Amino acid sequence: MFENIYEALISDKAVAVIRTNTYEEAKEISLSAIEGGIKIIEVTMTVPNGAKLIKELKEMQKDIMVGAGTVLKVEQLKECVENNADFIVSPCLDEEIVKGATYLNALVIPGVMTISELNKAYFMGLRFVKVFPGNVVGKEFIKAAKSIYSDINIMPTGGVSDSNFSEWLEAGADCFGIGSDLNKIFKNEGSNGVINYCKNLKARI
Repeated sequence: MFENIYEALISDKAVAVIRTNTYEEAKEISLSAIEGGIKIIEVTMTVPNGAKLIKELKEMQKDIMVGAGTVLKVEQLKECVENNADFIVSPCLDEEIVKGATYLNALVIPGVMTISELNKAYFMGLRFVKVFPGNVVGKEFIKAAKSIYSDINIMPTGGVSDSNFSEWLEAGADCFGIGSDLNKIFKNEGSNGVINYCKNLKARI
């Protein structure tokens, strides 16, 4: 059912995770990342009117996927689905979010940080999970997880950067989310900095 989204995540590898305090900054960083070659955007629900931004980005850019991140409540889930989010990401394994997404026919990627959580997600029928926070859990977790659950896809977020993403991929990650780097670059170098950062990143994947 969600094969095309799985394929896009695995093929493109890099997901731009947008987490800012203003709608305007979130939109500008998103568009700059897209111009730099990123085709998958995750707008977190910490962005003011984040669901609205998902819809706006999808209307502006037809050849990209835009998902919703940091979805903590069923109400947020419904709003994101109504605004055409391609996928739903949560920072933890929340059964209500998983059930709600299943009911709404939306792909959900929950966050896990232990084998027990991963096992629970697996037997709930989920085949794509987020490892979060990546810098706390560590790359070795992915190697261990893949040795047990060979058919699950893993996306680390948190602590992944342009300087270490290849290490995560070598450890078995299928794709990865980059967020804080984009904010730092935007703050210091503006939109052009984000564009160049993303171009350089994509060139090395």
